[in-house]
Amino acid sequence: MIKKWRKRTCDEKLARELAKEFGISYLLSKILVSRGITSPGRVEDFLYPSLEKAENPFVFPDMKKASERLAKAIINREVIGIFSDADADGITSAAVISSFLRDCGFPEENILVRVPSRDKEGYGLTKDFIDQVRAKNSKLIITADCGVRNHEEIRYAKLFGIDVIVCDHHHLDYSLPQHAFAVLHPKTIPHDSSTKFLSGAGVSFELVASTRAKIGKDLPKPRKYLDIVTVGTIGDMVPLLGDNRIFVKFGIDLIRGGTGNIGLATLAQKVTKREKISSRDIQMRIVPRINSSGRAGKPEISFRLLFEQNIKDVEKLSNEIESMNSWRRETVDSILDDIKFLGLIDDSKWSVVVWGEDWHEGVLGLVAAKILEATGKPTCVISIRNDIARGSIRAPEFINIMGVLDKVSHTLIKYGGHSQAAGIALQPEKVQEFADCFEKAVRESLGPNGVPEIIVDYDEYLHLGEVRSSDLVELTKLEPFGEGNPFPVFLIDAEILESRTVGKEDEHIKMIAKTKDGYAEIIAYGLAKKIEPIIGKIKAMVRFKSSAWSDLGFEFELIEIL
Repeated sequence: MIKKWRKRTCDEKLARELAKEFGISYLLSKILVSRGITSPGRVEDFLYPSLEKAENPFVFPDMKKASERLAKAIINREVIGIFSDADADGITSAAVISSFLRDCGFPEENILVRVPSRDKEGYGLTKDFIDQVRAKNSKLIITADCGVRNHEEIRYAKLFGIDVIVCDHHHLDYSLPQHAFAVLHPKTIPHDSSTKFLSGAGVSFELVASTRAKIGKDLPKPRKYLDIVTVGTIGDMVPLLGDNRIFVKFGIDLIRGGTGNIGLATLAQKVTKREKISSRDIQMRIVPRINSSGRAGKPEISFRLLFEQNIKDVEKLSNEIESMNSWRRETVDSILDDIKFLGLIDDSKWSVVVWGEDWHEGVLGLVAAKILEATGKPTCVISIRNDIARGSIRAPEFINIMGVLDKVSHTLIKYGGHSQAAGIALQPEKVQEFADCFEKAVRESLGPNGVPEIIVDYDEYLHLGEVRSSDLVELTKLEPFGEGNPFPVFLIDAEILESRTVGKEDEHIKMIAKTKDGYAEIIAYGLAKKIEPIIGKIKAMVRFKSSAWSDLGFEFELIEIL
């Protein structure tokens, strides 16, 4: 991959007008305009998100009957089954619905929750869970962050008079599930709406909000669950625009204030300064911990953390999650050590396919992501167990990995995913053939020019010595950063006044750069062994982000020195 930097274009006259109208810095205004936020109304909505401006949940065509059915079940104290996905979005989706039922005074024994183990149950609603619900004489199942492709299972439920409300946002196949009582999916919304970006947790929240409207206003306001929704939204990397931006902004405030979910607040306090937590902290510290239980085959632990109200039990669960997260890191490192020791990566190839006996399937995607980060090559990591081999694939943005897998499908039992991440299953004796075909398909996808040129946009050039610190601090108004609202990237000229190693193992370099009226911090993560501490003038590409550990509230992360 050849990376080429390109500055975003900006209507500077318009930026000056908006800066004056809103009383914001010219720098902040330029970033907004260069990202297409060009009208006063859009600037207002972006900088000052408000729950009152969120879309009405009844924008979903099936929301009226879905909320009426759930309201009926709550009033009649029916047994309700909830089946979720095993990742952070699925777990938080189930937690939102379950917490709402409990807060309505609904008996906990009437809430049947299944957060499946991917290793044992795969993905999506199962007939086994439907049978469990039947045994309890339940007539209602809600799927949380799954279900839209479970046609056969939903038909099976209907045969026994069980209504299924689908809350999902994943890709559709040939049609919506025809036998579902109601389908709440962003794709069903007939017009342009910011709700089309919702995560599974966001869809579940909309069901809860509309159901409260049906039952009565004496119930708790659903906004109390937005910290949980925030974790699912960030974890599933949906665009942080429109309603998602509103929900996440409000959810982060709940976490910072310690007034939301006690399990989430306890976990946040263990891993960062809770009162200064940012979207990146949630992405890098909270989401991996919520996911770690699923990777260890115990996703119900994270669900219980978010549902439990007894502080002693919450503390115990959070400690258990910390242990599983440590296991996750150690297991990933162990597999990477195996790969390095055995010399499994062939540097002459355009792809990486590695395999081993009994590598834990729950972390294969993490290992693949680490190798992709180090090599820039499409990577598949495969674990061989008995008579089946399963693998996870991660790919750079210039390759559609599903297109590659279509070309090698004759070597696979099954595969699925999206353009940059996928999973496969194959017979162990087919692994070498798959690796050879995968390499060939990757080469073909790159075309005759081989290594592609990737254009990467940056926001602005800054001479740090001429920029006021207050203007830099003001950039935190762009938070929450994430998918659809990336961290601002700057080309900078800077004078480094101080440079030293930091971190538990002195693995990072922290630089102090001069600004017009103070200083700013530049952090080179994990580069202490690769570059010498720098003093003096540098030109570099850096990423702006909030920081709970900086007195300034922000830092620049070094991308590369030019």
